[in-house]
Amino acid sequence: MPQIRREALVLSLVGLLAAACKNEPAATPEPPADNVLRPRSQPIEFTGITVGKRIDEARFLELVGPIFGEAARTGHGHANLELQPGVWLTVEADARTTDQVIVRLDMAPADSPDVRRTVLKVPVSFAYGEIFIETVRVAMARAQEELQNTGEMAPFHLEYLARSPNGGNLTLKVNFADGVSTLSFEAENPRTSLSSGAVNTPAFTGEPYETLAGTVWFTLSRSEFDFFATRAYGITAGFRQNFTDFQLDPHRWLRLTVKPLLSQELVDVNFDVVTLDGRRIPLARAPASLRAGEQFQKNVLRLVENMEAQEAESPGSSDDWVAPFHYDDPDGGGVVKVIAQGHAGRFQIAYAVESPTRYLKDVEFVPYVGEVEIPTDIPDAVPVCEDLGSTRSLTGEFEITFKASTTIANDRDKKAPLVGNVYGSVYRAADVTIRGPNEGAEAVADFVYEAVDVRNPSALRSYRLPVTLPAGEYQILGFMDIDGTADPADPAPDTGDPVMIPIGAYTLECAVHPVDAEFAILLPAGF
Repeated sequence: MPQIRREALVLSLVGLLAAACKNEPAATPEPPADNVLRPRSQPIEFTGITVGKRIDEARFLELVGPIFGEAARTGHGHANLELQPGVWLTVEADARTTDQVIVRLDMAPADSPDVRRTVLKVPVSFAYGEIFIETVRVAMARAQEELQNTGEMAPFHLEYLARSPNGGNLTLKVNFADGVSTLSFEAENPRTSLSSGAVNTPAFTGEPYETLAGTVWFTLSRSEFDFFATRAYGITAGFRQNFTDFQLDPHRWLRLTVKPLLSQELVDVNFDVVTLDGRRIPLARAPASLRAGEQFQKNVLRLVENMEAQEAESPGSSDDWVAPFHYDDPDGGGVVKVIAQGHAGRFQIAYAVESPTRYLKDVEFVPYVGEVEIPTDIPDAVPVCEDLGSTRSLTGEFEITFKASTTIANDRDKKAPLVGNVYGSVYRAADVTIRGPNEGAEAVADFVYEAVDVRNPSALRSYRLPVTLPAGEYQILGFMDIDGTADPADPAPDTGDPVMIPIGAYTLECAVHPVDAEFAILLPAGF
């Protein structure tokens, strides 16, 4: 009998479901009080940095070994590993325990390369770190074997995740697809509060923790899914041949064992990693119910039949679809998620598993340290015409003060000082989008001002636009010809000239209405 290929076997695995038990359900217990479903109510914020590297096994060990391996244990972990210019990773000993170390990510702003900011500082354990290393090594090795033997290999990705209320979130992710492996370092600042009076303080409390996670992909047919889904629960004629230490070919390093608990209408699903040297490492374990499994099976078969019918009628016409089945025991065993999906007529299944949560010792809070200079001349409330030295009117004139944005002022690529003739036009706001004036839109006024100087923000002059306009909303667009190359008869900016960007409109409601017209950026090449 020919061997059924890997993909076929896979998902069946996890707990694909089967026919529901005919026993009457037991009384439903009340959920624990702390399991109340509710959304998060407090506002938070965070930022992050992700850096990716293409790897083979040697490069992976070079990058990750000094985080979790023997080098880190002996105090020789990474010290200022430069992931990219101005982005460094460092591993520090934790004086409180020998079970974990501290991973820190620093960055230097491009405009302050000598000043470092810490954006991540999280504890990580050797226990889970070493499992991550062993799992990635065997997964990459088996993938290379499969590529050499068959010329193809199904994708997978593996993750180490550390979460700290005080220090931030770190994810190390290895992704394998199309024969290429990549490693990404994903670092996020701690979640901080946006509640009044609590800005730049931790938004959450509690112990930091870590988990391991992985996803493996397979392709299979409708009938293979149907058979293996039922077999997984041990309720077919082949129940004595249930999944025991089952190799999830081609991901042969991941083993599945399913133990039916039919009297409880459950199965116990267990995943182990078998390392290169044959050691067995428990990865994830969770119960799944027969009834939820049966519904998952019916969901998938319905969507597969729909897809096959659409493809039979018109190849390539089928809708994309996804059908997940999630079951977990986060502290006791882990998380399992079976994901069935259809795309372009192809039926695929993925197993996404996550280890139990392992708790760590937290670090001190890592705050945002940057400073933002808030101008003192920007009022909190919109000034009325009398505040502006004018009177409210149904018609009026703009008095324009040209300014350079900090983006332009700090741009190292300026081709000339910020002095030159300014060419521009005024449009009704309704006639302008972020792309500029709508097709066919006509300006209500044009202007040219010579030798405008915006270098010194404290010595700017104003220019009265001698055109009376109805009160309303307008856009002022223009550019500064800082190199003297514009044709006065048909002015247009060239690369490097300061230009305005239509964002917010200018309101005209005073007899003389002062406004600031800001040059936003230097015109990029190709525009």
